[in-house]
Amino acid sequence: MVAASHTPVNQVMTAHPGELLHMDTVGPSRVRSVGGKWYVIVIVDDFSRWTWVHFMESKDEAYEFVHDLVLRLRNELGHAMRALRSDNGSEFKNDRFKAFCHSQGLEHQFSSPYVPQQNGVVEHKNRTLVEMARMMLDEHRTPRKFWAKAINTACYVSNRIFLRAVLNKTSYELRFGRQPKVSHLRVFGCRCFVLKQGNLDKFEPRSSDGVFLGYAMHSRAYHVWLLDSGRIVETCEVTFDETMPCTTPGFELAGDDEIGTTIFEDDEEDIGVSGDTAPAAAPEPAASLSEDDEGAPVHSPSTT
Repeated sequence: MVAASHTPVNQVMTAHPGELLHMDTVGPSRVRSVGGKWYVIVIVDDFSRWTWVHFMESKDEAYEFVHDLVLRLRNELGHAMRALRSDNGSEFKNDRFKAFCHSQGLEHQFSSPYVPQQNGVVEHKNRTLVEMARMMLDEHRTPRKFWAKAINTACYVSNRIFLRAVLNKTSYELRFGRQPKVSHLRVFGCRCFVLKQGNLDKFEPRSSDGVFLGYAMHSRAYHVWLLDSGRIVETCEVTFDETMPCTTPGFELAGDDEIGTTIFEDDEEDIGVSGDTAPAAAPEPAASLSEDDEGAPVHSPSTT
């Protein structure tokens, strides 16, 4: 007896963006993110492979994100959405989700238990994003509390540079009909310098040392961790040294035990954790939606 064959993940099964969305959640993470999150929901458009990520304290927050995304896409697209596909996780298989899909005329397709290949598109994307984030954190020994920033950046970059091989276009091109601008992309975790604002003393430094943590969603700005204050700011008044990791004293506040490349519980490696660690079991409080510090859920076309 042999295992059943499955549809290749690179096969085109739809004709337009938004017809079919693949969904999955990943987590809990080994370390709580700087924004207080343990989980990430990943949603992939079948046609374009455009990907959305959203960070959550609890899996129950998945419903609100999917609800808002579907309504937003209905307004954006000029054709009907057809289906959602997920595994049988309780965050997806419940009466609330069922009622919403029925109200929107959406078919909710479920993969068979213990057959993740049936949800292979998003499973493959999960692995890609986590591997990218792991490498980005490791490149400049960035503290793991910024894992969500790294995944958010990996999603932003992959939407703009990865080709949908069978169509020979990026996800951005397939969704928005034009090529993305990529000249603003920078090396995650590199050292950068943010211009100080206001009246400064003649001999006061004109910039603050920082660490690059990603891109703003609705503007051509960057997210930077300021080492002198510990704050994360959004700014366009920044210059980068992409050849150098940040080696200033403030960067060492993280501690060596907080720097490592294991992110989620099912990662192959087991590197020590400091600070807040993941709960033994996933918390299941009542559903709520709060904006996360890692980046808002939907990357708009204005963010190129």
